[in-house]
This record gives sequence, C-alpha cells and structure tokens, in this order.
Amino acid sequence: MSGARRYLITGGTSGIGAAVAAHLTAVGHAVWVTGTSEAGTREAAGRVAGASVADVTDPDSTHAAFAEAVAALGGLDGAFLNAGIDGEGLPAQELSPTAFARVLAVNTVGVLTSAQAAFRHLERPGQIVVNASVNALRAETHFADYNASKAAALSIAHTLALEWGPLGLSVVAVCPGYFRSRMTAPYLDDPAIAAELVSHIPTGRFGEPEDIGALLELLLGPSASYLNGSTVSIDGGRSL
Repeated sequence: MSGARRYLITGGTSGIGAAVAAHLTAVGHAVWVTGTSEAGTREAAGRVAGASVADVTDPDSTHAAFAEAVAALGGLDGAFLNAGIDGEGLPAQELSPTAFARVLAVNTVGVLTSAQAAFRHLERPGQIVVNASVNALRAETHFADYNASKAAALSIAHTLALEWGPLGLSVVAVCPGYFRSRMTAPYLDDPAIAAELVSHIPTGRFGEPEDIGALLELLLGPSASYLNGSTVSIDGGRSL
C-alpha cells in the first residue's frame, strides 16, 4: 500500500494490542509487537512483521525491543503503548500494597519506560498513543489500583504532549471501554456481570476488535498529528 508505516505495539500479543496489530497489518502497515510470554510472542511473530519478548517494567528489555524493531523495519513512525495488567478486584480496604505497586509498575511506570524508548527510537514527526482505559475517566468500585494506574497513565500522556509536541512527537491517550480479551473474560463471560456492565453502555454492546483497530489506524497516522494532547474515548458512551 502507498504510505505504509511502521509501528510498535507493547502488549501486542493478545487482547486490544493484538486486535490493533491485526488491523494495521491487514491494511498494509508493518507492525512489531512485544509481549512477556516467549510462547505468545513467538506465535504473534507469525502474524505481524516481527516480535520481541519484553517487560515494560524493565527499561533495558523495552529499549532493546524498540531497537530490534528499528533494525528490522528500518525505523518506526509510531507506537501504541498498550501493555497493562488488571487490578485485584477487591475493596480498597483489602488491597495488598505489594499487588497495588505491581499494577502501578506495569500500567504507569511501564508507560513512562515505553514512552522513553519511543522518544529515543521514533522518527520525527511521529505519533505515540497511550492506552489509558475508560477507568482513567470514570472510577469503578473494587478497582482502586487499576483506576489509579490508568489515571496516572493519562496524566503522563498529557505531560508528554506538552513536552514532546515541540520536539516532533504527538502524544494522544485512548480510553477504551469493555472489549473482549483475556483480561476482561472473567467479567464478560459471566452472564450476570456482563448484563450489569452492558446496562451502563448507551450503545448496548461491548467493543469489537474492528472498532479499536480502525481508531488506532487514524490516531497513529500522519493526519492525526494535530490531535496532540487529546483524550479519545471509545467506550460506547460508558464514561458519560
């Protein structure tokens, strides 16, 4: 395709990351994904341009993955910082400080680590999209850890937009609602929980892979460069 671009997606071996990778690949872009599972990353590599095993809490492995992608693809035009984990699903008074710190390490510090790698390796002009989740906009009970981690990720995205916009990198936050994935399976596969969740979504349904893939194609493309600092919800109206 004319205008094919090169992208890296952290946490791109499953869930939303894999859906975005599949869409971008289908429309002709070169996509490199990262994941923490060697088996999952090896399998994903067969569906996209390439893959690296990397943990966003480890700066060395994250920078190495970006460098590997640049070497293989000849450069990078954008990155979707998507890697994340779920919270404990407990009332705030029962949360483990150790587990709370783990959620922040992946979902918040991991965004900063990945963004720093993107800053070093992306060509200018370039696009960065941070997965901040609908929980950054609207808190959910029993998810103080996840809510806090995603609100902080959103704040990081806004700060980077201010600091890096003048340096040729646009930074946007995307806030997905409920999409079917390994992370959301415990909720969406339970009929009672799913019915309760969908009752709060004005469109009356959960997100589909093509919904998020098409949006990221736009946000990572050159036509979205003036969206720097924007927060884009894709949640069927859940955050209203």
